[in-house]
Amino acid sequence: MSKQTIPGLVSLIVASYNHAEYLAQRMESLIGQTYQNIEILVIEDCSPDNSLEVLRRYESHPKVKLIVREKNGGWVAVSNQGIELSKGEFILFANCDDDCEPRMIEKLIVAMRAYPTAGIAFCRSLMVDESDRIMGDDYEIREKSFQDRCSSDTLLTGAEMSRFLLHSCVIPNLSAALMRRECFETVGNLSPSYRANSDWDLFFRIAEKYDVAYVAESLNKFRQHQTTIRSLTKGRITYEEFFRLLLGQIKLLNMTFIERCHYRSRVMYLWGTHLFSQPWIGLRNFPYHLGRIIQLDPVALVFFIPGLIMGVAKAAEKVWGLLSRTKPV
Repeated sequence: MSKQTIPGLVSLIVASYNHAEYLAQRMESLIGQTYQNIEILVIEDCSPDNSLEVLRRYESHPKVKLIVREKNGGWVAVSNQGIELSKGEFILFANCDDDCEPRMIEKLIVAMRAYPTAGIAFCRSLMVDESDRIMGDDYEIREKSFQDRCSSDTLLTGAEMSRFLLHSCVIPNLSAALMRRECFETVGNLSPSYRANSDWDLFFRIAEKYDVAYVAESLNKFRQHQTTIRSLTKGRITYEEFFRLLLGQIKLLNMTFIERCHYRSRVMYLWGTHLFSQPWIGLRNFPYHLGRIIQLDPVALVFFIPGLIMGVAKAAEKVWGLLSRTKPV
């Protein structure tokens, strides 16, 4: 633990950029946490809207420290700045457009204390729209093996977590994940080499060294709208990052031959979903993505056709589900 760290303190890092309409709700949700040993570090990243005006209302709160940047740095740089400025034993990146229940930090702290080998404790997330209407629960869209394993509060080994992460980013939102400061001292900060998937990369690196605690209660609200980081970087960049991250992990992790085949098929399936869900964009990106896969892991191309078949099957299943719901009784 570093010299500046205050035991028990939770540092909530809010990277603020261009989401003034959600900021008051976000700040109130953090100030109102039942676990009160917190500091709220808000870093305003030169928003073109009135975010700074909203944040000035909270500047005098004893738990809030407002830092106003003179130059836009982007989410990764600002979040890493928050790590360096923070003093907590625990860190949580509270995205400026998200929301949470008052007991979220308290419940995550309880999990951290119950499982000292855990580097991360995270909870279920509800997906909400711009008007706070619930769109779904992230647990309900996870693979069955994850649902079976995480039907109640539990501790996942790092190896288990890595395999779940290879299937999908089972921590869909950083706002739901409390981390020990020592994790950053051990594995490093968020990587600037990723624009859309720096969180996913960080989770892999932490799971390599630590276990992960899961709280089976929906305490976080993950905002879905057209200006989230992943929404703005869909297509060419996002899928290149998928390939680079996941194919790299398949090579790094200690897995059987069958497991490597399975997860390569999964990556090709992701590519297939891009090609079928956005055909014109997918075809335009095809030469670039093909070239990147050849550079990263040419063996994965053996699983391209099975991946496409999986993509077609999934699309057909989705269409059939829509038709079934609209079919007259």
